[in-house]
Amino acid sequence: MTADNFRLDQATIELHEAIMDNGGVECEQVPDVFFPEEWAARGASQSTNMYNMAIDTARQICMRCPVMDKCLRVGMAEDYGIWGGTTPKQRRQLKKEQEL
Repeated sequence: MTADNFRLDQATIELHEAIMDNGGVECEQVPDVFFPEEWAARGASQSTNMYNMAIDTARQICMRCPVMDKCLRVGMAEDYGIWGGTTPKQRRQLKKEQEL
């Protein structure tokens, strides 16, 4: 893909603008916490305390984030990671509910 045909959707642009307006966001400082699936891929079980602690920590950070709603909007298209305080499973459930 070349730069000529690469475009960000409006929700992503709005999220990045909001992040810049807020001088950054806390999740940028601890990205591994927001992608605990990476740990599972490296052999850690998703049922381990570390995995669950990462999810809990990410959610706590999200709950005090000023761009949480915009992050969730972007995250609805993502299959991995914690976005707007939700796990991939929770986002799949939200999508199903929105389709009804």
